[in-house]
Amino acid sequence: MIRRAGLTALCLCALACSKGVSNSAGSTASHSSSIALSSDGRALYVANADLDSISVIDPVARVLKGEILLGASHPSQASDGGSYTPLIQPRALAVSPDGSKVYVTGERSGLLYEISTATNAVARTVAICSEPAGVVVARDGRSAYAACSQDSSVVKIDADAFAVTATAAVSFKPWALCWSSDQSTGTDSLYATHLLGPGVTKIDPSTMTASAVSVIPDTAPRGDKRLAHGQVRGIYDAVPRPGSTELWTAHLLLATDTAQPSLNFESTAFAAFSILGASTGSFAQTLSINASDVAGVNGSINDVVSGPHALAFTRDGNYALLIDSNSADLLAIDARTRHESSLLRPLPGKMPEGIAVSPDGKFAFVDERNSNDVAAVQLDQSSGKLVMSLVGNPIPRSAADPMPAQLRLGQHLFYSADSSEYPITKDHWIACASCHVEGRSDAVTWNFEEGPRDTPSNAGGTSASGFLFRTADRRQVQDYWHTINIEAGGNFAAYPTDADQAVLLDAMAAYVNQGIPLPIPPTTNAALVAQGKEIFNRPAVGCAVCHYGPALTDSGAGNPTLSLSGTVLLHDVGTCNTGVFPDVAHFDVAGHARAACLFDTPSLNGLADSAPYLHDGSAATLKDVLEKTRGKMGDISSLSAGEEAALVEYLRSL
Repeated sequence: MIRRAGLTALCLCALACSKGVSNSAGSTASHSSSIALSSDGRALYVANADLDSISVIDPVARVLKGEILLGASHPSQASDGGSYTPLIQPRALAVSPDGSKVYVTGERSGLLYEISTATNAVARTVAICSEPAGVVVARDGRSAYAACSQDSSVVKIDADAFAVTATAAVSFKPWALCWSSDQSTGTDSLYATHLLGPGVTKIDPSTMTASAVSVIPDTAPRGDKRLAHGQVRGIYDAVPRPGSTELWTAHLLLATDTAQPSLNFESTAFAAFSILGASTGSFAQTLSINASDVAGVNGSINDVVSGPHALAFTRDGNYALLIDSNSADLLAIDARTRHESSLLRPLPGKMPEGIAVSPDGKFAFVDERNSNDVAAVQLDQSSGKLVMSLVGNPIPRSAADPMPAQLRLGQHLFYSADSSEYPITKDHWIACASCHVEGRSDAVTWNFEEGPRDTPSNAGGTSASGFLFRTADRRQVQDYWHTINIEAGGNFAAYPTDADQAVLLDAMAAYVNQGIPLPIPPTTNAALVAQGKEIFNRPAVGCAVCHYGPALTDSGAGNPTLSLSGTVLLHDVGTCNTGVFPDVAHFDVAGHARAACLFDTPSLNGLADSAPYLHDGSAATLKDVLEKTRGKMGDISSLSAGEEAALVEYLRSL
C-alpha cells in the first residue's frame, strides 16, 4: 500500500482584505465550538450532544468538576429497544466575556440555554429557531448570536432580556459562527459558514444585514484522481488567524467527477482548508497540497487525514490546529509556509469534534464525543517548531454513559476512518460520515455503476422505510458492506460468515436505525401546512397513493420481510437518465435483475433537509420535484400556484 502523502487540499481563497483585522471580538472566543475555556483558563466547558448536558472540567487539575443537565434527565433508549434520541442535543457553547454565563444551543430543542457559572445550573431558556448550531457572544457581552441551520438564518439574542431581537436571512444550512474585528474602525463582523456549501456569509452584527456569500469554489480535477479536488461540502468551522487578515475554514472536497469503477476510497473525499480574507471579494488562487507520490507534484501535507471538523490557532497565529473527526487526529499546519508541521495520531479517544487552546497557549483540549472524554495536549514551541504531545489520561465527561454500548460502537464505526483499528477503509481515507454529513446527506450526486445517485439521508433510520438504494437493490444496512469494500476500501468480504464482522455491521445498523434522529423541520406556516396536507391526501392529486404509512412510502408493500426475490414494487416517475451517464439495468446484491428506470418510493420524513431531490439529485427544490414529475408522480395540473405553495409547505413540515 502506497502511503498517500497529503490528500488534504489547502485552497487559498484570497478575498479582498480589510485593514487591521484581528482574530477576535475582545476577550470572547473567536468562533463557535463544542468546547470552550473561560477567559482566565480556569474552567473548561464541553457540550455533550448525546447526553443532553454540559460538562464542567478543571483544565489545570484535569478532572471533571460536574455535569449540568439541560433537561430533566439524560436521554434513554425507547423501552421497546427503539431509538435513542436526545431531546436537546447541545451542539455549541460560548462563554460570556466576564465568565458569568455560558450560552448553549440545543439543536433538537430549538432553544438557547443560559447557564449561570455561579450556580452551574440553567438560568434561562429562549426559543430561537429550528436546529440551532453555532453560537458566539459579542465582545461587550450584550448580545449572543446563533446559527439556525434549518431556518437559513442567524438570530441575535439580547443578553439582558434574553429574547430574539433581530434575524438575518442567509443561505441554506448556516452552521459555524466566528468573529473578525477591524481594529482601525473598531467594528466587528460576524461570519456564518454553510455546512453544505457554497461558502461563508458576512453579517453586520448591529443591523443584522447579511452580505453576499463568499463562495469557496469547487476544485477542478487535476489529472490524477488522487489529487484533492471536488465539490465543497461540510464547512464545519471558520476561524480568524491571529495577527493577520486571514479567515481559515475547514471542509471536505467530494470528487463526484470520478465514476465507478474508477471511483474508490482514495478518489472520493478529501479534507481541505480554504483561506479567505476578512471582507467580501473574489477567489484568487489555489495552493497545491497533493499526494507526494504523484510525479511532478510537491506535497505539503505529509499524512492522510479525513473528516476536518474544528480549527484553532496557536496564540501567535503561526500554527493552525485541525481536528480530524474521522481519522481521529490533530494536524498542525505552519500557517506561514502552508506546510504540515506535525500530526498527533492516534488521539486517545474517538470522534473528536472540537478544540480549545488555553490562554497561555501551552495546552489544547480536544472534545472526543464518541468516547465521552476530553484529551489534553501540550503545545511546545520552545525548539522553534511546534511539538504536540498528550498529557495524562483522557478526562471523563460524565459519571456514566447513557448511550447503549452497541450504539456507541456503531457511532464510532460510522464516523471512523481509522484503518488501523477496523477494516473499514484504507490508509485513513474515508468514513460513512464523509458522504453522510451529520448522518444525513452531502447534497451531491455520485456516478455509480447503476447510474447517477444522490446521497440519501440516514436520518430517522431505514428499518421502517422499506428497501434501500433507490432501485431496491438492498434490504438492510448490513448489505452496505459492499459499499464499504468498493467505495471505502474496506475489507468485509468475509461477511456474513465471519462473526466478528457481523458484530460490527450489526452495531453500525443499530446506530443508523436508532441513533440518527430525524431532522427537526424548518419553521413553517401552520395554516399552509394544514392546507397542503389536505391537498396531499386528495385522491385526484395522488401523492398518498405511493406515500403513505409512518414513513410515507409504499416501499416493501406486499413484502413484509423485504425479500429481494419477492415482490418489489418500483415506479417509473419520468426521471430516467439516458444521456452521457445513464441509468442502466443491473442486479441487486442477491443477483436479481433491476430495470434501469424503475425506482423505489423514498420516505418523505425529514424532506426539507435532504435537497437536492430525486434519485439523481436533478431537482433542486420541492417545487422542481412537482414540475419534473408532473403527470408521472401525481397530478398537480388542477392546482393553483397558491395550492402548489401550500403542498410544498406541507412537505417541508414532514
